[in-house]
Amino acid sequence: MKRLVAALCLGFLLVAGVPAAWSLCLEKGQIAPDFTIEDINGNPVSLSSFRGKVVMLAFWASWCPRCMEELAFLQGLYTGHEDEIVVLAVNQETQNLSAKHVAKLKEEIDTLGISFPILLDKDLDVWKSYCINALPTSVILDREGKVRFAEPNYYWASQKKIRKVLGELGVGK
Repeated sequence: MKRLVAALCLGFLLVAGVPAAWSLCLEKGQIAPDFTIEDINGNPVSLSSFRGKVVMLAFWASWCPRCMEELAFLQGLYTGHEDEIVVLAVNQETQNLSAKHVAKLKEEIDTLGISFPILLDKDLDVWKSYCINALPTSVILDREGKVRFAEPNYYWASQKKIRKVLGELGVGK
């Protein structure tokens, strides 16, 4: 019994000690998986249509306070730099996408003053292809569509990291 408990504890420590970013199936330098999903108004949006621009993908849900903080931060980066960067906020609330819930999402986005596209990952296809394991998750793609940054969660250090990578890509200079 002691060996079983010890093995379970060791297994937990190994899993808990693995950095969260390792479980994303994105590697720096790889071409990001393409996708086409609808925006909040029902219009199809394809990632590949933004080739040639720096793209920031923000995976989020409205029930996630840090997600809402990140969206507000990204709006600040986006404002005045619309020609340099594309921000796509990919919502992960598939089970709640009634017309009423979408209307609520629109209200929340308007309240935050978000002006970049809000995409609805209705079948979690993008979630699965990017192996998202936590919300929020941020992904930055260079002009060739290559992953330059991919990190789950959003903490105080995230803003600095995101600004650094965007600066290296010539955004905001």
